[in-house]
Amino acid sequence: MEIVKLIKETRSGVVQILIERDKKLIGSGSGFLVEGGFVTNSHNIRSHEIDVIAIRFDDTNPNDSSNFIRIAPDDCVAAESSKDEKDFVYLKMSEPEFNGRHVFQFLESNDSIMVGESSVFLGFPFGMTQLTSHMGFISSIHNRNGIKVLQIDGSVNGGNSGGPLVDIKTGKVAGIITRAVTGLIEEQFKYLLDALQQNRKMLNNAKSLMSIGGIDPIEGIKASQAAMEQIAKGLLRSANVGIGYAYSAEYVRDAIVKCA
Repeated sequence: MEIVKLIKETRSGVVQILIERDKKLIGSGSGFLVEGGFVTNSHNIRSHEIDVIAIRFDDTNPNDSSNFIRIAPDDCVAAESSKDEKDFVYLKMSEPEFNGRHVFQFLESNDSIMVGESSVFLGFPFGMTQLTSHMGFISSIHNRNGIKVLQIDGSVNGGNSGGPLVDIKTGKVAGIITRAVTGLIEEQFKYLLDALQQNRKMLNNAKSLMSIGGIDPIEGIKASQAAMEQIAKGLLRSANVGIGYAYSAEYVRDAIVKCA
């Protein structure tokens, strides 16, 4: 299938997942419409203590929250079909906003996916409000704890999680994007973040013994440590070595059949 045509025909069925707590956005991800509801990564809605899960489409105004479909966390628990190592959730629901949009189908057999084949994945990386499409190719297929995993050479980033990996030949979903690889830099940033967090804890327990020009030096150091921590988190989030993973869509397909 022509790639431009494929993206044009399928983009209306991709959703942005917005995680809110205390009326503030604390996380985001991607998902896509399927028969009877939509699919996303379980970790998109399980990694936070949340008040509301909101979803929106690329063609709606991101600044107008009346366009969002809001879901209570308890409703998600009731609709969840899997939250194990396969890292997906199928939310069985029907909303008027879904009408007329593309409904993704899954490949009948993922045995047809071969190393070296091209693919397209769609989503909202870094919490962007506009849908982004990326090309990649299958660089490896392997099993992880008995689960088939598709390794992708492509720019998978935070926020792409839960989006569809689409087979170019058929336009059907071959896998669900689950995470990116950031290489050794990920461990290095984790060490840095741990050190900054430990420093802040010690400073929180420290007592100021002096004031310089009316300024508490410990409070100043705490503020700089907090700023460095946010910068380190941002750099880690942006780190990308061009490798991502998607788990095979067959697990979701089978779960949806059981839920029907």
